[in-house]
Amino acid sequence: EVAEVIELPNFNLKTSKKKKEMELPIQLPPEVRIQLREYVANIASMYRHVPFHNFEHASHVTMSANKLMKRIIKPDSLNNKVKEGESKKNQRKIVAEDLHNSTFGISSDPLTQFAVVFSALIHDVDHYGVPNTQLVKEKTEWSAIFGNQSVAEQNSVVVAWDLLMEPKFADLQVYIFANDEGQHRFRQLLVNTVMATDIMDSDLVTMRKNKWERAFATAEDTQAQSDSVIGEDINRKATIVIEHIIQASDVAHTMQHWHIYTKWNEKLYQEMREAYKNERSEKDPAEKWYENELAFFDFYIIPLARKLQECGVFGVSSDEYLGFALENRNEWEMKGRQVTEAMVAKYQ
Repeated sequence: EVAEVIELPNFNLKTSKKKKEMELPIQLPPEVRIQLREYVANIASMYRHVPFHNFEHASHVTMSANKLMKRIIKPDSLNNKVKEGESKKNQRKIVAEDLHNSTFGISSDPLTQFAVVFSALIHDVDHYGVPNTQLVKEKTEWSAIFGNQSVAEQNSVVVAWDLLMEPKFADLQVYIFANDEGQHRFRQLLVNTVMATDIMDSDLVTMRKNKWERAFATAEDTQAQSDSVIGEDINRKATIVIEHIIQASDVAHTMQHWHIYTKWNEKLYQEMREAYKNERSEKDPAEKWYENELAFFDFYIIPLARKLQECGVFGVSSDEYLGFALENRNEWEMKGRQVTEAMVAKYQ
């Protein structure tokens, strides 16, 4: 179900005129608020009591995704786009259109913004605390249903979607997607975003790498392109940015303060150690935990943080993420062996 390109709405001047109204607090009807709270409570109860992939992790990822979304919606550079002497009407049009284009349409689409935060909330629901390879090895019901691919991620999507579509959330559904087209687009955003958290599936990794190269790594002459080609290019960039938001948020602890990083690092070690002790993993995480963590920084975390910079829509947040990633990597190199030894002794 993963789409290479998700189509976002084109810039609409009439819609942009309502921007100030949209910035005002939105008062949801009481029945919608009640259903939203109930949905979140239901999702929270469906997270299992595992050390890492639990509801606390989901909450941390959700806050991180929301922070990045806000950086997209309000980039710092917009004030420099308006020329002196422009009428207020033209100023509003210039700012609105530039905001739309510079954020690849994400800032103009509340459905996309909500879908990213919603996906962060549900992305690990019903996670068993073991990797997909183990679920496939155990020949679980889900691995058979999902063709042995992204088993945990696909299961989370199905669990969250089936719950959302229950009749008791009918009013909430109407406020998320007003029609069948909106429902289809919301589900596609949900699928792409959650599936992006599977960083071990080689096919998905290759597809995302190729998509990034097509979207950002090559400088193309847009003047020689048709409107349809330009539109597809913008949508491709939007799609890959959305996927990178959830990927960065999923490992946001590695790009935050040292004490936050080490807290979640220990939780992950504990979860993997428990899986090993329960014979649900062939590999003891104590072996090369220090070395593997350095490799994770060098080959995934730091390149991911650099991509947040390269796509150019996150403002100073991308510098912050990269800065913390580099600091944590260097501190882990100095202190990681002692940290690992302490965890090994604690979870023997």
